[in-house]
Amino acid sequence: MPSPTPPPPTTTLAPATLADLSASVTSPDQYHELACRDDVHARVSLSNHAASAVLVTGVHMASNSLAGGCISGDDFTYRIVPQLVGADSTSVIMDRSLYDGGSGCCTNPRKCGGKCDIENVFAVVTEIGSVPAGRFVYTLSFDGCQACQPSSSSQRGGCPPIAHEEAAASMSSR
Repeated sequence: MPSPTPPPPTTTLAPATLADLSASVTSPDQYHELACRDDVHARVSLSNHAASAVLVTGVHMASNSLAGGCISGDDFTYRIVPQLVGADSTSVIMDRSLYDGGSGCCTNPRKCGGKCDIENVFAVVTEIGSVPAGRFVYTLSFDGCQACQPSSSSQRGGCPPIAHEEAAASMSSR
């Protein structure tokens, strides 16, 4: 009697590593001037070049004021419904407005104005670590802004008081 053929060995796929992942961010607002009541929009994607899936749990954003003296918002992580990005595939992780109620506010709207260049830097948060997604820059105009709510002023930032800018300008001209 012939011996039974043994079953084939179980193949275990190597887990994804950070080297297998890449991410990107795009925005229709890049290099545009926005009023502080306008929304800022971002679309973040993750590419997985591994042979196995990877779990994504969020998108981290850091904001920086590049010019104009604005107060940058605090770093923030957008929590998402955990999402598996399959082997050798690309998925859109987040496609949304970044702030509720506009892109900026003023601590005192009667003493706030001017423009600031804002940079938003993104990273995709996965089960194996964060994957840099890139950045985009836009100009934020503070004319006609609403007052910051106490809970939002540190999240969206505000412009410096106009009186402060005038004082700084007069000091530098001396």
